[in-house]
Amino acid sequence: MRRIGIYTSDFRFYHNIIVELKKWGLPFVSLENPNDIPPDVAVVLTSETDVETFPVQVRDSRPDSAVRKAIPYLLNKTHFKRITVGIDPGPYPGLAVMGESILLEATECPSIQSLRVQLESIVSSYSYREIVINVGNGDLPNRAEITSMLERMGLDFRIVDERKTSVPHKMHDNALSAARIARIDGDSYSFQEIKGVRKRDLIEVEFKTLKKSI
Repeated sequence: MRRIGIYTSDFRFYHNIIVELKKWGLPFVSLENPNDIPPDVAVVLTSETDVETFPVQVRDSRPDSAVRKAIPYLLNKTHFKRITVGIDPGPYPGLAVMGESILLEATECPSIQSLRVQLESIVSSYSYREIVINVGNGDLPNRAEITSMLERMGLDFRIVDERKTSVPHKMHDNALSAARIARIDGDSYSFQEIKGVRKRDLIEVEFKTLKKSI
């Protein structure tokens, strides 16, 4: 399993990046000697003020941006050919990102403004050749607000048929729906019900996730 290395003299960055990596559930190690990097460390994160250099390095003081920049290296890539963003419209929009066939992240945003903040980081931080944004066709009022926001951000998007992305309804989860919307590469989502799985485990069971891929 590949890990992320952390080498920094910036205590604030060190604290914040560890919190962020734990939130993502990604393996990491704190490095004490810049000349002794374990062979399973795929990339080293440093703050923008650190002077040390490494063969594979992300220099960024923003924790969320640093992690997203590091992710391709965990997958033995420098960039993705395509990332697909899925948005499940609503007052608490679901947001997910697929890197080719791998689900990189899926979450529920507390507001549409929070969705914008996350999108700005996603668009500017991931390394990719092409980005596709799928917006579910449900919840017209909130969808209209989200698509208007995307237009103001200068981002192209497509409206997709989100039927079956919220089933079974008793287990509806905005992050899961967004992940399914991100996976739509045609007219609609092809759903196969997975029985006997707890709600919190559905994403890990249904998708090839980042955690399972590194």
